[in-house]
Amino acid sequence: MSPIFRPLSADHLGAMLAVEQAAHTHPWSRSLLADSFGERYFTGSLWLSGPGLQDKGLPESRRQEPEQLLGYFIADRILDESTLMNICVSPAWQGQGLGRQLMANYLRLCEQQGLTRLWLEVRASNTSAQALYLSCGYVEGGRRRHYYRTDTGFEDAVLMHKVLMNKVPMNK
Repeated sequence: MSPIFRPLSADHLGAMLAVEQAAHTHPWSRSLLADSFGERYFTGSLWLSGPGLQDKGLPESRRQEPEQLLGYFIADRILDESTLMNICVSPAWQGQGLGRQLMANYLRLCEQQGLTRLWLEVRASNTSAQALYLSCGYVEGGRRRHYYRTDTGFEDAVLMHKVLMNKVPMNK
């Protein structure tokens, strides 16, 4: 499998929402996803297409589509900083290195844009995501107590950050 990496557009909202709802107990809404296409945001996604398209994880109504969204990220940029707002991999494709591919592409885009400080928040219970972020050079910088909703209440957000040493001038 060789997924194709490319930015998202508002035309992909249906596919994004399907992955978001399958992957998260408290998913972003369609309108929140739609708001992520403003000037300050940038996105990336992994798609499987062509004759080898697997129907893995797709509902029956979408199995005839020529492409399948495997995962995506949404990030913002303000001055020389970026926050990874959302990263999501379809549950049927988790554990196959797609999150690492999305992170590598996110970091590459940050470097190309001259961004130097990167931020993210992750559920305290999501230890596999935390391990991925640590392996990408992020460090824990604090916690936000009771930040994320759960089925039984709330859980903390772990705040993480990374500093990039860029030589590329910042786009203005």
